[in-house]
Amino acid sequence: ILMGMTEDAVPRVASRSHILSDDERAALSGLGVTLGELVDERITREMNMIYTSVTLPSDRLIMTWNTSEGRGKPSFAVTAAEKMFGITAYEPDRSIKINAPLPCFELALTSGDEDVLKKTAERYFAASEQWKTQFETAKSAAGMARGTLSPDRARSLYGKKLELTATRVDKYYSCRFSYFMQYGLRAKQRKPAGFDAPEAGTFMHYLLENVAGDAEKMGGFGSLPRDDCRRLTRKYVEKYVDLTLGGFKDKNSRFKYLFNRLAADAENVVLDMADELRDSDFSPVDFELRFARGGDVQPANVADGDTEVTVTGIVDRADGWVHDGKLYLRVIDYKTGKKAFSLSDIYYGLGMQMLIYLFVLQKYGDSRYGREIVPAGVLYAPARDVIIQLPKNSSDEEIEKTRSSMLRRNGLILSDPEVIEAMEHGKAPKFLPVKFKKDGSVSSDHVAGLEQLGKLARHIDRMLFNMGRQLRGGAIDADPFYQGPQDTPCRWCEFFEACHFNESSGDGVRYLRKLKAPEVWDKISEEEK
Repeated sequence: ILMGMTEDAVPRVASRSHILSDDERAALSGLGVTLGELVDERITREMNMIYTSVTLPSDRLIMTWNTSEGRGKPSFAVTAAEKMFGITAYEPDRSIKINAPLPCFELALTSGDEDVLKKTAERYFAASEQWKTQFETAKSAAGMARGTLSPDRARSLYGKKLELTATRVDKYYSCRFSYFMQYGLRAKQRKPAGFDAPEAGTFMHYLLENVAGDAEKMGGFGSLPRDDCRRLTRKYVEKYVDLTLGGFKDKNSRFKYLFNRLAADAENVVLDMADELRDSDFSPVDFELRFARGGDVQPANVADGDTEVTVTGIVDRADGWVHDGKLYLRVIDYKTGKKAFSLSDIYYGLGMQMLIYLFVLQKYGDSRYGREIVPAGVLYAPARDVIIQLPKNSSDEEIEKTRSSMLRRNGLILSDPEVIEAMEHGKAPKFLPVKFKKDGSVSSDHVAGLEQLGKLARHIDRMLFNMGRQLRGGAIDADPFYQGPQDTPCRWCEFFEACHFNESSGDGVRYLRKLKAPEVWDKISEEEK
């Protein structure tokens, strides 16, 4: 069965945007320059694949294509078959068996309309002796909701003990069916073969961890000149190339260019981190801190009756400040994207990763650090350089000011003025997501008192427990959240084509209203009552 036989897909020879024309690329290829496929090569490969596909069947060949949304023009393979065998395609509203000169050949036209697709499937399976019984069983179940797994089946898929990661928690509260597909069925999306550019996230993490570690051994960033920071950065860039990439010997020119551009950006990111720690009493106490049984710190754990949930993971960096005999800890996460902390998301069970780790450190960190732990907050730190849009004649001061504002951290920190001063000296924080009023009080939705943090910790425990209870109950609903057309997991879900989301069959969207910080605290306080 060959599906999607439209002229724009078969053969798939999408035009690619190149600086060089095909003739120029062919000339360079003749000189030994390695380039991607030329148009002629792609067409030859596609035609060979089509020929192989249409000549493989020994019983019947069915070709289908979508007529909806203006995509109704069939591939040349369909029209060629019609001419060769003197046959015509099915019409969407008719069920006519085509008696072609070649008995095993059949053409079927399918519309994008769901009812038409359903009727096409019914005709096919109802007429088959092999599938007739199964088809009738499935038909009787049509219209029913996705349902739930039995407790035994849920236990066999997820294990007797629910050992999760923060990423899995986030996936579950994004959509339970997507979680079931990825971590229950362990389904994977088919991906075309190819070679990726350097993994920016892995490289940045390696660089920041090692440079900061060396800086601490040399007395900290406070006593380390910027030139030394640059030297350390280049040292670990070279080490990464040698040890992780195996040198540039087998890499093409595009790979080298992308990596060198990434390395140049990385130097600015390291200098940005150094500037932050230079003006702070907080200093790194751990890198790549593992939360797991037998790890650096035991994992997060919530239990009630026969439901127990364990959350493992890794923290990029933990910073500490000793004050009045207590260790104030903050958790830092490097982000190569534009991840923003949102209390509203936390309330709904999304993006809880950093806070989970912070509260585990508060609970169990004394055995590692030898002091009582006070949670000082969580911060997302950009691990990327930024593109600045300013007039051509902008001064260096204007450029730096704009760049700094775009690299400001975001997250949630303790509202204690002493702690904020220790995190960044001065009354005009450059890195922290806070501002001070004239009376010295803090103006920000990104601060919380110790009592509020305690309530937030208990809210997160409830969310983890609810997740564990629902997983044990076999929940696999397709219930993606929706906060806007650009803010729903369906936009990037790798299981979208396998989901067949249908509200008339019991599926439903969870509309999550974006809450302001005061609303979140009020709702969590109501939960406490």
